[in-house]
Amino acid sequence: MGGIGIRDPIEASKHAFNTSVKATKMLSDAIISRGKIEIDIYEESLRSITTEMKKTKDVEDQSQVEHLVENLPPNKGRKMRRIIDNKCSTWLSIIPTLDNHFALSPDEFRDALAIRYNFTPKRIPDMCDGCGEQFNMTHALNCKKGGLVTARHNEARDLNCDLCHLAGLHQIISEPVPQEASDNQPGLRADWKVRGFWDAQRDALFDICILNADASSLEKQNLQAIFDTRKKIKKKKYGPIAVLKRASFTPITATCEAIFDKEAEVYMKRLATLLSKKWKSNYSRAVCYIRARMQICIHRSVSLCIRGSRTKWRGVGIIDSAAIPLNILELD
Repeated sequence: MGGIGIRDPIEASKHAFNTSVKATKMLSDAIISRGKIEIDIYEESLRSITTEMKKTKDVEDQSQVEHLVENLPPNKGRKMRRIIDNKCSTWLSIIPTLDNHFALSPDEFRDALAIRYNFTPKRIPDMCDGCGEQFNMTHALNCKKGGLVTARHNEARDLNCDLCHLAGLHQIISEPVPQEASDNQPGLRADWKVRGFWDAQRDALFDICILNADASSLEKQNLQAIFDTRKKIKKKKYGPIAVLKRASFTPITATCEAIFDKEAEVYMKRLATLLSKKWKSNYSRAVCYIRARMQICIHRSVSLCIRGSRTKWRGVGIIDSAAIPLNILELD
């Protein structure tokens, strides 16, 4: 279609319509006069018109989206811009089957949409049961009381260990310790280690970070700057130790909307390459599967931060094969 379609969608639409009219007239004249028509020329013209109309429609849709985003409040406009510019919608196009762990509960699905479009989830408490502060979406994703943020991190770690094993990699360690604690230096622990991931027989260390990009401290930063800051911290912490251990280090960074950093995308593509070879299937199917599993895992664990309890549970003090403590006379 050329530059005209991008700069002026109305002119491009008129041009495509005129081309379509000419092609239709060519076919109708041939039918009326019972003459011959070059089917190859007609099909080429039809393909050209279809491609041109699709491009025109894409430009018009993009223009409408830009108009809608510009008229949103600043916080929602920032959120929608982030969603549009990044690949975080694969989980919406996957059939929710239990066999592949794609099924979300009703609350998990509603919470995922609320985070995606900056809505307030329904049936959430007014006060946090862990620290007593006012409870809202930002507090739910940031409050570390009760270990729900840690559980969000651990679920993503366990999923990646399972995916690496599914891709045919067997030398996998969860929470490896590349540096032992001593009097002069603290201990250091990564999230998972895989041998042969990037290079044959070479260890690869990974550490994942799932962050809330809507936190008040990050409001004035764009998403790439947030990712770069987190990666710089991770590489400064783990990079030198990985070099001493003759290993590579890759930080995996994502947001609570399941937007992944570029290095995380490269990691998923490499994993998809290994998985497609094992499954003997096409690469696009494998990368779609991995991205959907990662996104749904994040949405499920983020929903736990919103719906889960942050208070500690107390046991009655009964140990297996032991008698009931004498100070417990009656339990309701």
